[in-house]
Amino acid sequence: MNTKEKTLLKSKLSVYKLCYRRAEEREDHDCMEKAEAAMDELREEIRSLA
Repeated sequence: MNTKEKTLLKSKLSVYKLCYRRAEEREDHDCMEKAEAAMDELREEIRSLA
């Protein structure tokens, strides 16, 4: 179960990384902050499953 959950979280992290890069290109700092916060949360969750 942890493997599937970890894979799902990594997939979500990839999506947020893409959102962050696009926001960076647009210089949308508000969106960058939100994506960064979400990425931090996902990284913590992934670490807790390790």
